[in-house]
Amino acid sequence: MMFGYFMYRTVCNVVGYLYPAYASFKAIKANNTKNITAWLTYWIVMALFSVGEGTADNFIFWLPFYYEIKMIFVIWLILPQTQGATRIYDSYVVPILTRYEKEIDKKLGMAQEQVTNQGPELVKQGLELSKQGLAKLYEVAAEGILKGKND
Repeated sequence: MMFGYFMYRTVCNVVGYLYPAYASFKAIKANNTKNITAWLTYWIVMALFSVGEGTADNFIFWLPFYYEIKMIFVIWLILPQTQGATRIYDSYVVPILTRYEKEIDKKLGMAQEQVTNQGPELVKQGLELSKQGLAKLYEVAAEGILKGKND
């Protein structure tokens, strides 16, 4: 089981991320519109799959051959012979995103406005909390070191 998981992660990371990243780089560098479009299509589908997988993984990881099926699916997405990512994009992603595009744009606009208005303050608060946490960590570590010296 552990070897299967390790093998799955390795293959999925190489096939699902490393190779597509390099192929995307090459497509951009060559300014090949057809390949750029194909790789953007892949990345959209892969992003949606990754989000869905993160949720589903918690519930169905125990199914027999689950990791092997996911590995085969990622390979199917990327192979030019199967056009998996393009099929999913054309059949599901485009119709769904087109249907909800205005609502998504509205929600994203609102979120962007909130981040623009509140983001700097949240960053400031986060940095202050980090500073306090590091000070406490330093204090605990210093106590431990001193205790060790006194023992």
